[in-house]
Amino acid sequence: MKPSTTLASLLAILVMAGGATATIGAVASIQDSKQEKKDEPAPKPAPKPDEKTGDEKKTGDEKKADGDKQGEAKKDEKIDLPKVADGAKAELGKLAPDFVLKDLDGKDATLSQHLGKYVVLEWFNPGCPACKQAYGEGGALRELPDRLKKDGVVWLVMNSEGPKEKGSELQRNKDFVKEHGVKSPILFDPTGAVGKAYGAKTTPHCFVVSDKGVLIYAGALDNAPYGKVSGDKKVEYVADAITQAKAGKKVEVAETKSYG
Repeated sequence: MKPSTTLASLLAILVMAGGATATIGAVASIQDSKQEKKDEPAPKPAPKPDEKTGDEKKTGDEKKADGDKQGEAKKDEKIDLPKVADGAKAELGKLAPDFVLKDLDGKDATLSQHLGKYVVLEWFNPGCPACKQAYGEGGALRELPDRLKKDGVVWLVMNSEGPKEKGSELQRNKDFVKEHGVKSPILFDPTGAVGKAYGAKTTPHCFVVSDKGVLIYAGALDNAPYGKVSGDKKVEYVADAITQAKAGKKVEVAETKSYG
């Protein structure tokens, strides 16, 4: 064999060996790449154009239920009313002072027990001519409390007559209830502390507390003292305040001068 042939053969063998090595390396690299891809988590399939996800999958009833739960959570928010016993005073636009008073049956009654409902506090005296007229046949208080109660409103009759006054006598109040068909509870404030806290001046003198415990109206029942309308038409201040507040509107007339 000639030296040149031998050298050419050796070179050919080396080239082939190098190619094999490169091929083996390339194969190994490809296998490593495949293994790496195999180890990677598979991507999530994209949602189809008409496929809904999350809240979109919920039915109308399910969405309503979620809304109701949120509403209940808001209702469950605790409201701490200031207390007359701590010296709190009523102020329009602020939380109304809470109280504990006895009713005709000697049971305790509070303002806070009615949170979540609109409440009317109506100051009253069974011997007052204005109260007698209002609760008499055709009087405004003969039907208004019952009308508002049908809409979930609570009506409380407040008696702040002192122990020595005839108007504070239990039997006198029971007789008035029977004679005039009063269905609202009468609460006794013998010390006058609650009346003073609210600034009650006359009977009747009315105060409206919202379902959130906020005082939204203070003043006269209407613009018709003793049934005589003052102005072009009768205006029911108490009823209007409740209607407007329930509708989410600002109370147009939040304060008036009471009569009685």
